[in-house]
Amino acid sequence: MVKSKPAKTTTKSEKLPKILAFANQKGGAGKSTGAVHAVDWFTQMGHSTILVDADGQESSSSWLKDLNLPCKVIGDPEVLFDELPKLAESYDVVIVDGPGNASEVTKAILIRSNLVLIPCRDSMIDLASTGKIVQFVRQAKEIRGGLPIAALYLNAVKDNTILLREAREALQSGIIPLLNTTLPDRQCIKDAPGQGSTVFRMKGEAPKAAASAYVKILTEALKLFESES
Repeated sequence: MVKSKPAKTTTKSEKLPKILAFANQKGGAGKSTGAVHAVDWFTQMGHSTILVDADGQESSSSWLKDLNLPCKVIGDPEVLFDELPKLAESYDVVIVDGPGNASEVTKAILIRSNLVLIPCRDSMIDLASTGKIVQFVRQAKEIRGGLPIAALYLNAVKDNTILLREAREALQSGIIPLLNTTLPDRQCIKDAPGQGSTVFRMKGEAPKAAASAYVKILTEALKLFESES
């Protein structure tokens, strides 16, 4: 299969988080998908970027191999704690794909990260499950004097539904800000791993719209990072 070239994206951020993590203790929230798309986007923006796969399933590292982008698998929390700062010295941005559980690996990621993005689906079960990761982030912030900067975003949502409105209301009242941008539920995003691609590299209107949503999420998160750091 011939893959299209990555679409060029927009402006560079003045200030980058050296270590950006996607975290949520619930599996299937969209961490790996978000992490891989972030690596591809930052790379297209001209930044040297590596993905650290800290999820035991190792799905993002397999995906990155198809994309010919750098990745490293680190599942041990002590090794992760030591290696993340070293990688940050060699790359502009280190993207971390966290595990789908509340573990010592998650805590090590939060202690080392500058910016943490927490994808969440708009079901009541998923919303309720964010409590543990929010607690972990709050504790890390207390230890580190305000870091990591963190934000939630709604993933795989359908527009203009009662469920989406209720999810926004539930998350906006929390201690971690909710990004205004949501990631839509699109088949092209689900198909991307199987095609060894990302929506940035896929042709058609649906991938284009999904790519635009990812750019908006990452841009909004970077602006939050710049304003709070």
